Amino acid sequence: MSQPQPPAWLNPPSERRQGERRASADRRAQPARRAAARRAPAAGSETAERRSQRERRGQAERRSQSERRAVQRRRAAQPPGVAERRYLLVATILLLIYGLVMAYSASSAKAYFAYGTSWYLFERQLVYALVGVVAMFVVARVDYTWWRRLALPLALFVGLLLVAVLVPGIGSQINGARRWIIVGGQSVTPSEFAKIAAVMLVAALIAERPADVLRGRGFLRLFALGVVPAGGLIMLEPDLGTTMVLTLAVVSVLVAAGARLRHLVTLGMAGALTVLALIIVEPYRMQRLTAFIDPWRDPTGPGMQTVQSLISIASGRIFGVGLGNSIQKFGYLPEQTTDSITGIIGEELGLLGLLALIGFYVFLAWAGYRIALSCRELFGKLLATGIVTAVVGQAFINIAAALGLLPLTGIPLPLVSLGGTSLLVVLIGIGIVANIATNRRSYIVVSPERRSSAHRRRRDGRAHD
Repeated sequence: MSQPQPPAWLNPPSERRQGERRASADRRAQPARRAAARRAPAAGSETAERRSQRERRGQAERRSQSERRAVQRRRAAQPPGVAERRYLLVATILLLIYGLVMAYSASSAKAYFAYGTSWYLFERQLVYALVGVVAMFVVARVDYTWWRRLALPLALFVGLLLVAVLVPGIGSQINGARRWIIVGGQSVTPSEFAKIAAVMLVAALIAERPADVLRGRGFLRLFALGVVPAGGLIMLEPDLGTTMVLTLAVVSVLVAAGARLRHLVTLGMAGALTVLALIIVEPYRMQRLTAFIDPWRDPTGPGMQTVQSLISIASGRIFGVGLGNSIQKFGYLPEQTTDSITGIIGEELGLLGLLALIGFYVFLAWAGYRIALSCRELFGKLLATGIVTAVVGQAFINIAAALGLLPLTGIPLPLVSLGGTSLLVVLIGIGIVANIATNRRSYIVVSPERRSSAHRRRRDGRAHD
């Protein structure tokens, strides 16, 4: 049993002072304890808030990681050419809009004097553009391997059209040339279809026997089948410019297939001699050549188109005279809506407008050739190469002729010049390349053994081990 504590006043003085100091210290510490007690719930809530923030951040990171994985899975499920297809279509639409604007500006005066309204030729071109865009997107959904099966029938059909052009009563003759067939009141230019048909035929032949392009005889046979029939008929129209573009497209297919350099050099020398001979035998071609060498020798005769084109471009300087303010389109510049529309562009939009035009074509070429390079199936690679070369090569030949860097060839500027058949053919070709970009067959390599096995199954109608 504990002893009772004596009263505090009985304690010694030293103990009383110590007790008083402890009591005083306790009284002084009470406010701090109460403040700490008040702060303790706040600290706990802050800790809970931080914990919830960390949880929210973790959930956001997990969601972002799952989204990234989903995007990666979607990208893996898509063919590799989706971005290139988008770039190709964007470049095409930009050129088409650019061309429609300049087509109206270049044709307004001619249409007004001929038809009483400045919109007549533009409205026709707009209809062709709308039909061509629809055709482009439809063709872009068609498996490009179908064109391999249709290459020979299509080449034969186009050959018949080229023959029909030369028949009086069927082919329409304008300025001494037979290049058009009138169908339902509309003129059709078969030589425009011949460029794509020749590319398809050569690409299909190489895809069947790839080794032929490495041998001299095989190389010459492929070139002859692609160029000589169509090119010979086109030269009878006559149309040297389209023949040059067709030859350039076929040669690009042979280069993409791995043709040997010595064969290409020999072909180039023979081609240069052939072109020179074709120029010499025709007086009007000789006049164009002399006008190219010295257009100012006769600025009102053979050199008139080159001189007026240079004057148009020089008048535009850097920024141009303004859209629609061209003077040369009032009959001073020949063929201002087709061959020489580049001169009107240089006059109205200046150097910057021409650079923008060239930039659009470079963008188109970059996207198209990326599609061709990334395609692992031989026919698709060669077909894309030939089509892109035909479009871009024709564009740069036209621009170079307008600048006086090449002789005039009479070929239109793709997607820009007036001309329904040219516009339709170019847009259909772009649609084919767009399908190659995203078609899974473009990225699957089939071994020769597997291909021959598939041929046997189709032939025999039963499976082979």
